[in-house]
Amino acid sequence: MSPAQTPTAPVVDETYLVNVTSDVNSNKFYRATLYADGTVRKNWGRVGADGQVSVSSGGRSAYDSIVTQKLGRGYSRVDVVAPEKGAASASSARLKAAASVLADGSSDPILTGLIERLVSANKHQILEASGGMISVDLAGKVTTPLGAVSAASLTRARALLGELVEAPTDRDRATLTESFLRHVPQQVPVRAGRGWASNWITQLTSAEKQYALLDALDATVRYADAAAAAQAGGSEGTVADVFRYRVRVVDPASAEFAMVTARYEDTKQSVHLSASRRIARVFALEDRRHGDEIAATAARVRNVHRYWHGTGAANVLSILARGLYVPPVKGSGIHIAGRMFGDGVYLSRSSTKSLNYSTGFWGGSRAGSTFMFLTETAMGNEYRPGAQYSPRIPALARSSKDARGQSYDSINVKPGTGGVRNHEAIVWDPMQVKLAFLVEFD
Repeated sequence: MSPAQTPTAPVVDETYLVNVTSDVNSNKFYRATLYADGTVRKNWGRVGADGQVSVSSGGRSAYDSIVTQKLGRGYSRVDVVAPEKGAASASSARLKAAASVLADGSSDPILTGLIERLVSANKHQILEASGGMISVDLAGKVTTPLGAVSAASLTRARALLGELVEAPTDRDRATLTESFLRHVPQQVPVRAGRGWASNWITQLTSAEKQYALLDALDATVRYADAAAAAQAGGSEGTVADVFRYRVRVVDPASAEFAMVTARYEDTKQSVHLSASRRIARVFALEDRRHGDEIAATAARVRNVHRYWHGTGAANVLSILARGLYVPPVKGSGIHIAGRMFGDGVYLSRSSTKSLNYSTGFWGGSRAGSTFMFLTETAMGNEYRPGAQYSPRIPALARSSKDARGQSYDSINVKPGTGGVRNHEAIVWDPMQVKLAFLVEFD
């Protein structure tokens, strides 16, 4: 019987199991489903394959016996969300509901299109990072070969990944890898051979890819929660807690649109490959959660400039949900990529320098839509490096004082200094950055 030949009776119960044991090159799934007519459907195989299917009778006792048997043979339960009825119709309705949340109650087809492109970008990143094992629909439901991923499972997976990256021995890494893949199933090629788990994080993937995957999954689950709450008529508090920002479409004939366009054209550099891009849409952003705090920070720090911040399209949904963040490197469970001038929010006066990050020219995915933020950034007292680059610059900027005995609030690297050809600005406190506009390119 093929997977498509599924019993038509209602589903009574379903159990998802996985066996990840690299010592014997095992990365298997087992899915048992009990139907109201007493039919039991079993689907099993290596994660990444459709697997085999068997259907039999026996009811609850047969179903429980199968699950108990598999648990006794090294399988463990996977924390997933039960399949949702009417998923296809839910996708369209939730898409509109989520757009309404971002637009503060108004219904705008342009915003619906924006969310569709952002979710699609997340889907591309998730598929790419997981080897095709995890996908997303437009309702924001994240699915694996074992079912829909839960927010609780992602929280545990993030903690496990933090431990995995710091694990001191091969045995520790192997154990943590197996645990991690029980929460976020991913394809591992058979050719990896026995014992692949100890080197999985360094040879078959990377910490950066896995943290990016978890970030994309987290953003999509947040979006799904917001969309579901909005569709169900949830309280304003429930919905607003998920999306930090409200989005307004900027009229192409307005002075705002002209200002953003002029800023882009005036600061782009023809030497960058992204210089041929043209602005397609502009969205004004309102920070409902920390807007007052950012305004107070700007008034205190001062020296505010309009700088660009480039990021991959798959990160935009996450930023709209929780904003920019610079968590601590140790103990946070959140990945911080190595940066030339240390940790912080990176910005630039040059539009195309930032746009190169958005298009994947300097790493990341190049597929799908392209977005960039125009910010109002409070630079305050700037640390300005000399002509040559030094790895000591980040520490000096954060610990030393200027001639007046004042601490620095940022690093301002002008072209030809600090070993760079293009302007770089780095701030350590995200509250110094107001995301004013989200700009989408053709």
